[in-house]
Amino acid sequence: MHLSKAFSVSALLLGTASAFKPSQVHATGCHGETPSLYCYDGKGDTPQNVDTDDIAYVAKALRNYGRETEEGRFLTMTASNAPDCAEWTLYTYHTVLVLAKHVFTTVDSSVLFEDIARTIDGGQAISDDMHKGIIGCHNNGGARAVLVNETHPSYHSDEYRKSGYSPNGILIKIVANKAHFDL
Repeated sequence: MHLSKAFSVSALLLGTASAFKPSQVHATGCHGETPSLYCYDGKGDTPQNVDTDDIAYVAKALRNYGRETEEGRFLTMTASNAPDCAEWTLYTYHTVLVLAKHVFTTVDSSVLFEDIARTIDGGQAISDDMHKGIIGCHNNGGARAVLVNETHPSYHSDEYRKSGYSPNGILIKIVANKAHFDL
């Protein structure tokens, strides 16, 4: 699996839990983006023409990457390495480009790849409309704040607390992989 080197990975303890909440997103200075699910199908939007099978594949790949170690893996975007609403490429696959945007620009944000995958595909136990994954935007693509499992032990570990990280401030986007369409 080839993941972008543009992100920091911190290994922390892995556990299980069931409560998921969109992280808080500070939209000021980040083009008015909100934590809620936003599909690129509204007035003035450009539908992305992404394949939902490709979206599902990417979510599975990111989830598997997060589970490759017993401790789990984190995506970390800090104020210093991701300033000014920085967007990082997390994964590309056929029609899909997955971006992480650091929207809490004064905070050091860190979230589990498991939570990123859940944000993309909705996970297995999520049925509430508030918690739909970006895949619910179908081929239009979309964005939303990471659905953080706040009860996951990794977010409460001594290592995470000492780091000063917050699970808030990262927005995930599913957009068209232009390289695929330019072939």
